[in-house]
Amino acid sequence: MSVERKAESDVLVEVESVTKTYRTGNGLRRGTPTVAVDGVSLRIAQGEWMGVVGESGSGKSTLAGIVCGVVRPDSGSVRVAGQEMYARRRMDRTIWKTVQMVFQDPYTSLNPAMTITEIVAEPLRLWHGVDRREADRQAMALLDQVGLSSAVAGRRPGGLSGGQRQRASIARALAVSPSLIVLDESVSALDVSVQAQILQLLLDLKRERDLAYLLISHDISVIRLVCDRILVMNKGEVVDEHSAASLTEETADHPYTRRLLSAVPRMTASG
Repeated sequence: MSVERKAESDVLVEVESVTKTYRTGNGLRRGTPTVAVDGVSLRIAQGEWMGVVGESGSGKSTLAGIVCGVVRPDSGSVRVAGQEMYARRRMDRTIWKTVQMVFQDPYTSLNPAMTITEIVAEPLRLWHGVDRREADRQAMALLDQVGLSSAVAGRRPGGLSGGQRQRASIARALAVSPSLIVLDESVSALDVSVQAQILQLLLDLKRERDLAYLLISHDISVIRLVCDRILVMNKGEVVDEHSAASLTEETADHPYTRRLLSAVPRMTASG
């Protein structure tokens, strides 16, 4: 795997040999273990966009949860801005000011009883101690930044389209002023045109705020379009790592990666 490594001073997140195994069962007997993540390591630099691609069951969403602090690994380490995330029994939640997550389904991840302004303002009050009036003002500015008009500010999530809800989720993540946003299949449920709009929004925010992203997706064509580097996961392991510009069927190291690339539809000229 030939890929350019970032200087130590640029590294924002460093994951070293993390593993995670799940067991299925009814509580009375332990089921067969399933290895979701098997010795995965990665580094994400400030301002970098890394993509992790793989089919369902490859372990990519478990890896996203580990990086965000919502899934504790069985072994290995995760350092965010030089701070060990899992050094103690309970994770230091101040790390969540650095890392935020945007989920695949914005409807279930947004409180249906709150207005969009309240949803975005809540992190400002809880994490930054901003009073309610100022939090609402800043929330409105964030909603404007992600392309939502003031007309939707007083609505609840059920009154918004899928694309609008995802924009609201991004605004909520930005409210904490993170350095890294983890996007777990965050555009896969959207129509192609809306998907393109959200990806363009993320690109614009990346430039404006020097954000780093970890994009989790089963769609390698989306990953190649926007990411700087690509990790390919299969059965819990990283089987390929390349810069997005250099990854082709010819340069891929693993047959699984070549299979993913060969499945991407190609445009052909018609007479």
